[in-house]
Amino acid sequence: MLAFLSVFCSSALYAQDKITINHADSLVGKTIDGEQVREALGNVSLTHNNLKITCNRVIQYFNQNKADLFGNVKVVQDTLAIYAPQGTYYGNESKVVCPAGATLTDPKTTLKANHGVYLFNQDLANFRGNVSITDNRTYTITSDELDYYRSVQKSYARGNVKVVSDSSVIYSDNLVYEKLIGISTATGNVKIESDSTVITSKKATYYEFEKKSIAEEDVKIDFLTENAVVYGSYAENYEIRNYSFVRGKTRLVQIETKDGNTDTTFIFSEKMESFRDQPEHYIARDSVKTIRNDFLSVSHSGYYFRDITGKGGVISLAGEPVVWKEDLQVTGDSIYAFFKDDIEDIYIIKSAFALQLNELNNSRYDQISGVFMHIKFFESRVNYIQVDTNAASIYFVYDANDPNGANRSSGDVIKLHFKEKKVDKVNIYGKPTGTYFPENLVNTEELRLLGFRLRTNKPQRTPP
Repeated sequence: MLAFLSVFCSSALYAQDKITINHADSLVGKTIDGEQVREALGNVSLTHNNLKITCNRVIQYFNQNKADLFGNVKVVQDTLAIYAPQGTYYGNESKVVCPAGATLTDPKTTLKANHGVYLFNQDLANFRGNVSITDNRTYTITSDELDYYRSVQKSYARGNVKVVSDSSVIYSDNLVYEKLIGISTATGNVKIESDSTVITSKKATYYEFEKKSIAEEDVKIDFLTENAVVYGSYAENYEIRNYSFVRGKTRLVQIETKDGNTDTTFIFSEKMESFRDQPEHYIARDSVKTIRNDFLSVSHSGYYFRDITGKGGVISLAGEPVVWKEDLQVTGDSIYAFFKDDIEDIYIIKSAFALQLNELNNSRYDQISGVFMHIKFFESRVNYIQVDTNAASIYFVYDANDPNGANRSSGDVIKLHFKEKKVDKVNIYGKPTGTYFPENLVNTEELRLLGFRLRTNKPQRTPP
């Protein structure tokens, strides 16, 4: 009795797992390669477990438990439907293969490709060739090949991947998209385009709900509203907050065009932050170097505020800052440089010191120091330098182009006026004192103010 029941149950299960033709306009039995088959024509309807299949023509292979489907093929399982011009359904594997193109639909997703395979037991679609998947509302993915796990709405796309959503466009070689949590992980030639930025890298993760991007390896961010580009090894971008940061040997490049000429600002640092709300500005931290034409600087940190007109702005430096402008060197606790078409003003706050090498003699430096300093430029040259509080200066005198001694002065306020890179006039206010050194008594090693120090870490004029 037990043996009989075992055989009976096995036979029932076997019969239940067979593909069944329920309807056809005509049905013919035949043999192909020694295997018994049935060919059904016209309004064909088949079932297999919980699947329903319709088509114009079918060849059913009994031993293999498969069916070749032709013309207006439709395979339905609950809310899932697959449409194709032809295909083969494998009953033992519960799999349909559509070599001439397929379209998969469910209430929220449409998936199309030149070739499609769907494994019903795994809820897995493997489509390739001009693949397109969309949820009909918020996103579309196109690629060369895609695996789609329908039950968890997770897509693995490969080759020429493009993801279009309401907030971004992502390009990559490979991508994993998890719709339920709104996360895309892209690798290989990644580019993320949004309203205000374009990010390229070797790897990136995009958080759709937060409008946030994390990029790694060979990162480049184009800030579209600022005509600026930042390079680094790692970046995070927050579209809603209009904030980004890049770290790892970062380099900012910003280009301004005036009268057909181009001014380019380079800022190097270990970390760069971008704030795109008005006023737009950047914060550079750790080993900061700035290059803007002949304006050069180093510091521990730097702030760059762009003028709302789009021309020039302010560079603020802190942490042992040093600024060079041609033969001029400036140091202090904090330095602020103001630009329009070119540099116009430099303000130094506390421990202010400026020295300038005279172009007629490479051992003589005009010097001025104090607590606060203002350097005014006209047509890119020093117009005057004014220093307030504990002011002191040393400047060398020339008769025509011949050295003619030196002056050492002090007072509450000193203002040096320059002409053709030489001190032309001096104003001293508040307890003025002064000493003149004839040329025969000039010792350039001794004629130095407290705090005199030549810096040798000037940045390169062109980026490495």
